[in-house]
Amino acid sequence: MSARALVVGAKGLLGSALLAAGAGRPGWQVLGADRDELDITDRASLEAVILGYAPQVIFNAAGYTQVDRAEAEPLAAYEANSVGPGVLAAVAAECGARLIHVSTDHIFGGPGRTPWQPDDEPAPVSVYGWSKLLGERNARAVAPNTYVVRTAGLFGPGGRNFVDAILGAARRGQPLRVVDDQYCQRTYSPDLAAALWALADARPAARIWHFTNEGGVSWHAFAVAVLEAAELDVNCEPVSSAAWGAPAARPAWSVLALSAWPALGLPAPRPALDAVAEHLRMKVRS
Repeated sequence: MSARALVVGAKGLLGSALLAAGAGRPGWQVLGADRDELDITDRASLEAVILGYAPQVIFNAAGYTQVDRAEAEPLAAYEANSVGPGVLAAVAAECGARLIHVSTDHIFGGPGRTPWQPDDEPAPVSVYGWSKLLGERNARAVAPNTYVVRTAGLFGPGGRNFVDAILGAARRGQPLRVVDDQYCQRTYSPDLAAALWALADARPAARIWHFTNEGGVSWHAFAVAVLEAAELDVNCEPVSSAAWGAPAARPAWSVLALSAWPALGLPAPRPALDAVAEHLRMKVRS
């Protein structure tokens, strides 16, 4: 008999990758629901879907991801990223499902030059970062068996992302200016989806993990590497965060330690530029 999984936020970048990775996966039956079908802040709505479907695993790929807009819309960000995960975790616990909740590197913000471990002290510097941190805590408070997986810099097919934005601007001949004093990793959505499914299959004890592709560099260095991978000879100007002047602060250093992942016996993440090359090949084919 197949186990059942529910993907919440199914139309987003990660949600669509989770559905694609789950399609035809041995031993699993998969249902997807997006925000127009399922409000994770509404317990009655969640119970109607989750108790009826009775999944063994719920992937939470939903959330408010507009980092700058969150500074002007804090209530919307906290409702989706803090309240929602707690309500979802409570209903998951009610039906005996394991919640796999996806969080972010933006929960870190303190000084550092070594990768952040999962149990290091968080220090968010934005409304978005705080909302995601509270979401982690709310989910684990009501459902201690929740898996939390933090990621960073998501890109891939089926949604807006930095890689496609840089390539699109370069091909349109627009000037490129990218911040060079924020260091983090990037994550290919199909790789993260595969890792989350592997976690669901492995069923280790609950804790917090980090998963990204390998390679923590500045946004500017990553942009230059993406342009080179696409064989585009375009100038990309480095600019400081202060000169860029975004409404929300970003962590200067949010590189995540990945050592706990292969310790599970699961494949180590591949380099981000290998994933970029695959993304470019897939775009040519589509």
